[in-house]
Amino acid sequence: MLLEICRLEKTLEGRTVLSIPHLQIGAGEIVALVGPSGCGKTLLLRMLSGQLKPSGGSIILDGRDLSRDRQARTRVALLFAEDLLYERLNPRQFLAFFCTLHALPSRRIDEALTAVGLGDQVRQPISKLSLSARRRLSFAHLQLLQPALALLDEPVERVDWDTAQLFAHLIQNLAAQGSAVLIGVRDLAWAGKFCSRVIELEAGHISGDYSYAARSGGSESKEGEEGTATPTRYVPYKVTARREDRIMLYDPAEVLYATSRDGRTILRTISGEEASTNLTLQELEQRLNGRGFFKAHRAYLVNLQHIKAVIQFTRNSYTLQLDDPQETMIPLSKQSEKELQNLLDY
Repeated sequence: MLLEICRLEKTLEGRTVLSIPHLQIGAGEIVALVGPSGCGKTLLLRMLSGQLKPSGGSIILDGRDLSRDRQARTRVALLFAEDLLYERLNPRQFLAFFCTLHALPSRRIDEALTAVGLGDQVRQPISKLSLSARRRLSFAHLQLLQPALALLDEPVERVDWDTAQLFAHLIQNLAAQGSAVLIGVRDLAWAGKFCSRVIELEAGHISGDYSYAARSGGSESKEGEEGTATPTRYVPYKVTARREDRIMLYDPAEVLYATSRDGRTILRTISGEEASTNLTLQELEQRLNGRGFFKAHRAYLVNLQHIKAVIQFTRNSYTLQLDDPQETMIPLSKQSEKELQNLLDY
């Protein structure tokens, strides 16, 4: 299997936002597509999946043009950055609906749910699943489709450490079975542990294309050499904070926002808990770099995944509305609003 991109372009409002002269990805490759928000990662993934039509050029999969061949597009699967789940259904019902929609046999549903670690939650309403469990359910459709080309957009943005490691294992299995895998990420903290190649994207253009092992100086032990390769030691990341007489260990995805109050840094979680951390807000911002947090105000660090709305009261006065039950309001400085506008393209 070979994916070949030739003179691919996307133009929006008279401006070229994506331009790739040539790119090839082969079967079994795991490629990390790396770049900041707004660089064109999601745009490229949606064009490769057939969600968006290119303004020019071609996307060829095994000799068939994906933009013109509907049958060829059935061999491509895209895991969106958003989960796009029907919350009133349970996991088994949702995958049964997915199978009906894509004319897939339903006999592999239980196998797919077990593979993503949801075998014991098949009858739990999706609305009651954790953020990581919802992401696992979204991933399960890749297990059902077994695509020739798997596209993943920020797959571990909101998940816990165990889920991130499970996804790494399942992605490697897909590649071992012959799928080409392209993963859109902001950095290589996670994907760099197992990807075979890195493509850097900047302002819609490829600025780098290299083997990650060669670039990072990594090497594998060879037969006959003394010693063995040192296994990777995975260290889970948690935000530590104190609540009453307990030291709490929060996954970043659980944190709604952090704020400075009375000389302390306070964490507020999506479940409504509050706890104080010894880190300053600036130190916490550095620790959470690349994990979807945004400095909305000098005293507020907000989880982008929980912003519901940006409200403008006056020309220079803005507020963020969050999606928690209280619909918490967070002050947004004028400069931060400009940065957020560039970040989210609104």
